[in-house]
Amino acid sequence: MSILAEASRAFVASGLQVNTVSNMSTPGILVFSRALQLQYVNRRAIELIRNICKTVAELGAIVFPARVLELRNQIKERLDDRLKTNNWEPFEVSRVVSERGRRVLLRGFGQPDRAASHYSRIIIVLQELRSKEKDRSQQMHARMKAPERQTAGGGLLAHS
Repeated sequence: MSILAEASRAFVASGLQVNTVSNMSTPGILVFSRALQLQYVNRRAIELIRNICKTVAELGAIVFPARVLELRNQIKERLDDRLKTNNWEPFEVSRVVSERGRRVLLRGFGQPDRAASHYSRIIIVLQELRSKEKDRSQQMHARMKAPERQTAGGGLLAHS
């Protein structure tokens, strides 16, 4: 089961990226209100959702995979239970999703708000999991591309 969320109502982070940070290491972030309305999504989250979901984000809408929605709903249930018992501690629920040859770690956070429960938030962080072999290969490739820099002392060369 998937659901469409209107991206026009949610804040979508710009695509600006710092060149020194690998796109693979950048997490995807989704923020939902307690009423399950999408409040924020960054571009990396949309990319990761496209990777694990056969459907694609369409004009003004995002299709969420069932596993993301299940996690969101599980967090909402726990958040509601905590608010009923005046438990204001944040909590985390994690799971790994494997689809289409990719593995994505979903880390869901419940953030209760003591002042007004309707300001409580559900935050889901998506991170692509890679094999150690791929990580080593990418690190070696990055090292080979990194320019040599001169350090301040004695004309020594340092490799990044």
